[in-house]
Amino acid sequence: MKKMFILLVIGLMCLAGQGHKAMASDLQMAVQPDQILKNATYNGREIQVTGSLPVDATAIIRVTGQTEHRKLKKKGRALGILWMNQGSVEVSNVPSVFLFYPPAGGGETGSVPGIGMDALRRNADIESEEADTDALFDEFVKLKQKSGLYGIFPGVVEYGAESGGQKSFHCTLSMPAALPSGTYQVEVAAVKNHAVVSRETQEISVMETGMPAFVSSLAFNHGTLYGVLSVLIAIMAGLLTGLMFKGGKGAH
Repeated sequence: MKKMFILLVIGLMCLAGQGHKAMASDLQMAVQPDQILKNATYNGREIQVTGSLPVDATAIIRVTGQTEHRKLKKKGRALGILWMNQGSVEVSNVPSVFLFYPPAGGGETGSVPGIGMDALRRNADIESEEADTDALFDEFVKLKQKSGLYGIFPGVVEYGAESGGQKSFHCTLSMPAALPSGTYQVEVAAVKNHAVVSRETQEISVMETGMPAFVSSLAFNHGTLYGVLSVLIAIMAGLLTGLMFKGGKGAH
């Protein structure tokens, strides 16, 4: 009896494992290219996310960077006249980049709580003298949106042919010009009945090359030389500007 019970447990575990594998295979994704090189002319780059998922599911895509800790200054009007620093705000446990692609009409959460901007707010830690941390978080998001590092882009995912209970999907993601070097997560979530039923993630890397890589290496590894060269370049630029204006006056 005991032996039969053990065999039954093993059999159930095997079936559960097979069911898990089958569920995981319901969602397939690929990202091209998986590496972005930033040279002196880099001004953003498009990447393609393709794959397939069940015909009754919807794809939600997001790109996230590594978590960061930001110290910001809060500005306001002093005596109703001058703009001055009026305290500091520290925001931590937030991604450096958050690009969200929900279905059309899905709003900031993509119709699924816990995957969109609401998840960022719930995980973010905000330290400030002000009690209204929600308003501060909204201002932080606006700041990131101005640089293109945060954004919500509904209705971008397109769907293709259906076959064998699956349908293909395709999405073109525009990586911002201000994208820092690092590793990023491209995640696709299959959503059904307002719940995530499967997820797949692929990493992409962003690397500097050419002159930007040389300048960055110089700044981090040879700080003194970088400082001297910066001063010399500033002096040369000033002299060149002076000669140009002097020549302009002499021509009249």
